Amino acid sequence: MLHGLPLHGSRPNSSLRLTAPVKSVKFIHMKSAVEIYKLLPKTNCGSCGLSSCFGFAAKLASQQASVDDCPNMSAGAKEALRESDAGQRDVQGTVFEQSLRALKPKVQALDFPRIAALFGAALTGPDCLEISFLNECFTVTKETIVDSLGKQPQPFISILIYNHLCMPDPPAPRGEWITFSSVPASHAKDKAWAGHVEDVIAKHFDGRIDDLRAACKKFGGVPANIGGNHDAAFEFRFFPHYPALLQFYNSVPEENFPAQCKLLLDKTAPQYLDIESMVVLGEEFAGRLTAG
Repeated sequence: MLHGLPLHGSRPNSSLRLTAPVKSVKFIHMKSAVEIYKLLPKTNCGSCGLSSCFGFAAKLASQQASVDDCPNMSAGAKEALRESDAGQRDVQGTVFEQSLRALKPKVQALDFPRIAALFGAALTGPDCLEISFLNECFTVTKETIVDSLGKQPQPFISILIYNHLCMPDPPAPRGEWITFSSVPASHAKDKAWAGHVEDVIAKHFDGRIDDLRAACKKFGGVPANIGGNHDAAFEFRFFPHYPALLQFYNSVPEENFPAQCKLLLDKTAPQYLDIESMVVLGEEFAGRLTAG
């Protein structure tokens, strides 16, 4: 069932809203990332090693990149960002590290056997579990998170996983798809979702349906048998109980119709992640899917 999306005869559209948001530890870098993005060339050229200028802005905001990594940024923008960065360096640790520290009391209070059952994770010890995230397996304890090679992921990945596991009593997924704009309090993030998630995928795979299908399958996507006039549809599991449905519409130049992508979420998604985390997760997914 698709809320706000036509199954036949027209391209996607949505205006449905739900109710109050669930609060969690926020990605406090996001406002700074938006401010930084305004100073970037916005060409998504990839010279910095990332798939989008916004992704690079997020890395700069979290002090995980240098302004010199962008060869196309103006001298004035670089100077302004260096001055801003000089002040931020006086704060202990990056904002991601600060967020991780702020999460610790919540993480320490988690009942791992209980949350393993709630979130579809595998309990491997009294305070240890394994959970899949974006088609990778992570081991989670109250002290740290490591990947299948025993390496700690980037701090924002740990924050996403801990934020997810700290959400209170989420219901089972309903199998009822909604657009991001249907999520409570999403109005402030609608443009970020459209521009840094859906548009990134649409532009990258326009006219390349076979490449999209290959990328989706490589990333753990399963072809979705769902009605509609899309050109491709794949279902993903960002977390075991956090499904997402990607619908892709190729451009039709003779009708002046641009390529479109809709990344739909289960109606229960707001009870599995806060709104900031949902956006960061969407951007990470788009970046990985288009990286190949």
